[in-house]
Amino acid sequence: MVFLLVTVIVTITVIYPADTANILAVFPHQGLSHHLVYLPYIQELANREHNITFISNYPIEHSNINNLSIRGSIPISNNKENISRFEKNSKNDIIHSINVIRVFNYRGKTYEAMFTVDSVMALLNSPYKFDLLVTEHFNNELFMGFAFKFNIPFILLSSCNLLPWNQHAIGQPYSLATVPTTLTTSLPIKMNFYGRVMNTISHTVQLFGFKLLCRARDEAIIKRNLDIEVSLDQAILNASLIMVNTHFTMFSSKPLVPAVVEIGGIHITPIKPLPIDIQKFIDEAENGVIYFCMGSLLRGETFSAEKRQMFLNVFNKIPQRILWKWEGELTGKPSNVMTHKWMPQRDILGHPNVKLFISHGGLLGTTEAVYEGVPILIIPISGDQMSNAEALINKGAAEKMNFGDLNEDDIFIKITSMLTNPKYKQKAEELSEAFRDRPMSPLETAVYWTEYVIRHKGASHLRYAAVGMPWYQYYLIDVLIVIFLSITTSFVLLYCLIFKVLFRLLNRKSKEKQS
Repeated sequence: MVFLLVTVIVTITVIYPADTANILAVFPHQGLSHHLVYLPYIQELANREHNITFISNYPIEHSNINNLSIRGSIPISNNKENISRFEKNSKNDIIHSINVIRVFNYRGKTYEAMFTVDSVMALLNSPYKFDLLVTEHFNNELFMGFAFKFNIPFILLSSCNLLPWNQHAIGQPYSLATVPTTLTTSLPIKMNFYGRVMNTISHTVQLFGFKLLCRARDEAIIKRNLDIEVSLDQAILNASLIMVNTHFTMFSSKPLVPAVVEIGGIHITPIKPLPIDIQKFIDEAENGVIYFCMGSLLRGETFSAEKRQMFLNVFNKIPQRILWKWEGELTGKPSNVMTHKWMPQRDILGHPNVKLFISHGGLLGTTEAVYEGVPILIIPISGDQMSNAEALINKGAAEKMNFGDLNEDDIFIKITSMLTNPKYKQKAEELSEAFRDRPMSPLETAVYWTEYVIRHKGASHLRYAAVGMPWYQYYLIDVLIVIFLSITTSFVLLYCLIFKVLFRLLNRKSKEKQS
């Protein structure tokens, strides 16, 4: 079977027309939400007659996609996370940053298993020729083994806002005084002195934590499985560009180098018909509908009994209907609540009768709500959700509640305020209009820049001069030291000169008196 697969891929590689490319796509992350970001992108590249070799836990059926499925080699955590375990998450940005890197280091180890999959091993031992590698740059850099093996340019993709190691790879300025680091808990867009200090420390902890733990781990894995010695600190600097799932209308504006391409909303597809029961439930809601979903990883039914009852009591007091992602039986459910273990979120948010989205602040759902002009009540749990919440609050289209501090009165006040105060809907619609107003769609943008890199064989002219520059040079520390030493030396010399002149004058006067 493996030999047949190898033969098919080699044959396609040889006979494909010259204006198409052979693209290796490596996406080993186990999360469904990460996969959904890139699904339309990979499909569209295949639709354009590019030949895709796709390494993933989520195969895509397409005549131009050769799936090397690694499903079963890596634990899948979709809809399995217990929300109650996040009850006591730290609100300190430094501790939060340390915990994030620890989790990244632990989970990143699981991706080594993809090198044990027969089809992947066959690929690595084959004479394939590829034009480009596209891959996610999140919690590992094992994809560099493929870039080295096939000696090809590569494009990075980020499913969330830029992370410190993403920025380092393409020389993107960190702008720590004005741009909160992605994986922080509560930093506002406009930071005071304390916020800038915490932002700087958090960024440093994340960047050097990733470099010291995750990169060292991945270098050892690549050496162990591919027998390739690689310095990932240097190798990652060869990235052609990074495409990031954000847009400046949602987050604060910041200067971007040419190698950063924003494709926020790339996963948003045209609305499809809703299931009959959900369609009827929404259509017949005279006072509108609230959609309540805490993402694809967290199980709604793992809310503590206390918090579950808080929401049930609130929902029982309001006239709106509620669609709630809930996996099991929900005892004591009011008549205005409908539960399903899974719902077509994008299509629900696109219904004009949906008035509010209660969410954990994951970037995909947040972007979908922004696209449709739906206000969001965000209860962030982990990762980038806190910074996503702060960005939308700054735009006036969202409010936030801390998961550990939830109480029934506050939930009721927040929900009723957001439903009755027209400013939230107005701001959400203004944001939606700005978010949609682009010269090209996110998908067209992503495909254009992918083919641009292919046409220019890596597009090295996009490389910013700061890439690979030592930090002390980038921040002009060496220049400042030289200036400081020069000024200090000048003052010392001047002081010595003045002292010497005064000494001579005083000495001369002393001699005159003596004579």
